[in-house]
Amino acid sequence: MTAKKENAKRLVIYLLIVFAFMLLFILCAKPMHDSNTANNVICMIYSFSPALASLITRVVTKEGFRDMKLHLHVAGNIRYYLLAFILPLICLSAMFLLPVIISGHADWLGGFTFSNVLSNALLLFALSAVQSIGLLGEELGWRGYMNQNMEPLAGTPGTCLIGGIVWGLWHLPMDIGGYLNGNGTLSEALGMTLGRLVMLTCFGAFLMWLTKKTDSVFPAVIAHFMYNESQGAVAELLNQGNIPEDASLPLWTDAVRYAPMLLTAVIFTVLLLHDQNKARKTA
Repeated sequence: MTAKKENAKRLVIYLLIVFAFMLLFILCAKPMHDSNTANNVICMIYSFSPALASLITRVVTKEGFRDMKLHLHVAGNIRYYLLAFILPLICLSAMFLLPVIISGHADWLGGFTFSNVLSNALLLFALSAVQSIGLLGEELGWRGYMNQNMEPLAGTPGTCLIGGIVWGLWHLPMDIGGYLNGNGTLSEALGMTLGRLVMLTCFGAFLMWLTKKTDSVFPAVIAHFMYNESQGAVAELLNQGNIPEDASLPLWTDAVRYAPMLLTAVIFTVLLLHDQNKARKTA
């Protein structure tokens, strides 16, 4: 079997297992709604399903457990760990704040004092050292396994695009969970799903670049944590501002909201291609 066929086989098996977990999650919607314990347990299992899928696939295909990218590789890579922490914070801050500033409502930003920003950044830094490890369940599967097997088949841009869409679709049960339980409308649920597909496709390019530069999933784990937690931290500071109860932003600011992450996707896809071309020349 050629290397590409072997990669395709591994990728198909991995994705089938991942989406089997997704179907199971959807089928468990009722017991999750009825019991907090069931909800917590099933959500925990689901969050680790990409890692579980990668481990099962490695067993089924008999490829073994080498190159799982579980080494920290801190020496010589501190700058990448710092970037993993800082860049998502900057991007998520820009996503929330640019629409407010550009639309002429900078007076709403009263919660962004030096002490508030510093204390939130330090709290995120402390939490990232401990809580981010919970996201290893995702990154061991997505960046540590799926991207490795997809890149020889789809190329770097294709892996960023297809991998991001797959990653976004995996969140579908959570995006429509509220609607299935009678909260919100279908259009709101679909809007959340579409927005997540765009964001994760863009952010995935950065996570892929981090993993390839460090040969470790841990910088991606930290960046993933910051992507999740920065949103809440920035939103909380924004809510401490002088925002009127009837406040609203023009619809065109929704496009501005996606600009920082789109720019990030372009930059890191270009860097990935540059590194790839450089590796070919030196080979």
